[in-house]
Amino acid sequence: MSSSPSGSRASPTTSRRRGGAKPRRTSTLLVIERSHSGALSPQLTDAVHRLCDAAYDTATHPYFASLGPGEHLLGMQGGQLVSHLMWVTRWLEPQGHKLLKTAYVEMVATAPQAQRQGYASALLEHFVPLVSEYDLAALCPARDGLYRRLGWRYWRGPLSVRKDGQVVPTPQERVMIMPLPLTPAIDLDAPLSVEWRPGEVW
Repeated sequence: MSSSPSGSRASPTTSRRRGGAKPRRTSTLLVIERSHSGALSPQLTDAVHRLCDAAYDTATHPYFASLGPGEHLLGMQGGQLVSHLMWVTRWLEPQGHKLLKTAYVEMVATAPQAQRQGYASALLEHFVPLVSEYDLAALCPARDGLYRRLGWRYWRGPLSVRKDGQVVPTPQERVMIMPLPLTPAIDLDAPLSVEWRPGEVW
């Protein structure tokens, strides 16, 4: 559940972090707030779930529960949540490399009435500088057009999951990556594995 229908035209934004940090103002149309899962109020947590339910047309609470805590970007317009993404820390391992600390993007969603206005693009563009201490960014796209336009690349090599000391192929999966300043030189055609997790492994 990494993507939902949304526009690609970047929207002007204002940025702030919950907890008292002053906003970095670029416009007044979209306010981007960052919050850890544990810092979200019950009301805002419910708003995130309702937005994602509407965008994906399914109940997403069980999926959030399987993901556990992470960092959220909240796209607010007029005090209302209109777009969302989150990331969790995962450990991807390209063949021949150490484990790479990966900012793994999940639950990119825009409210149906606010789609195709560039809000998801704005969140994704805002996300990349925030994870510069990671080795890599990655996601499993439901649709790839938005991500391609923003520079995400498909991993072309075989994918697998590491579980109980074994490496289990996951040939049905597709993953996109975004290189970051700390990303080593990697071969996109090499095998790539990730640690196992409940639910959707990629």
